[in-house]
Amino acid sequence: MTTYEAVVFDNDGVLVELTEMDLLRRVAREAFATHGVDDPPEAHVDHAARGDLDGLAAIEDSFDIALADYWASREDHAVRHQCEAIRAGEKPLYDDVSALGDLPHRKAVVSNNQHETVEFIVDHFGLGDHFEHVAGRDPTVEGARRRKPETHYLDAALDALGTRDALYVGDSPKDVEVAHRAGVDSAFLRRDHRADTVLDREPTFEVETLTALADALGKSR
Repeated sequence: MTTYEAVVFDNDGVLVELTEMDLLRRVAREAFATHGVDDPPEAHVDHAARGDLDGLAAIEDSFDIALADYWASREDHAVRHQCEAIRAGEKPLYDDVSALGDLPHRKAVVSNNQHETVEFIVDHFGLGDHFEHVAGRDPTVEGARRRKPETHYLDAALDALGTRDALYVGDSPKDVEVAHRAGVDSAFLRRDHRADTVLDREPTFEVETLTALADALGKSR
């Protein structure tokens, strides 16, 4: 039987639907246009859309654009487009997020998305009362390099909550891995978009919905 003082949630694919790759490719192109590149190579667009900083570093030689400057533009456009998509109902909240109310634990959000985007999501959907700490990545190259499975943002959340007696809930192998590295338990949320995902590491829990997770934690109390 397992109890936790805190439950920390990923955002995209857990609380809200994933951002469409077409939107991220549009973001990448607009960021290039900001720096005077109107027809960037598809490989560079792909690297930027996927947040592949190592692959994207080639723009410094190809276009004489500092990676840090391009990335700042990319992040600005990503925040704007995602917030627009949320307002338009194109990036909705999952229905089972209502299960947050069934969890008496202290709660937080730690996401690889931009901090401004994550804060907007929590505010837009009225989730602020659920969470004591909300964190996305800093909109810098350094902030991006600290993304999961690096533990930087999760460690900060756990420090803010004042406990390591926690469960981290996510929908990707990186989420299971970051929990392991941080020394906390993990719950893998196998939503439809992760039906065929193979995990490198076994999570503490595997569920298909947040409702099922709340039931599992309720039974473990």
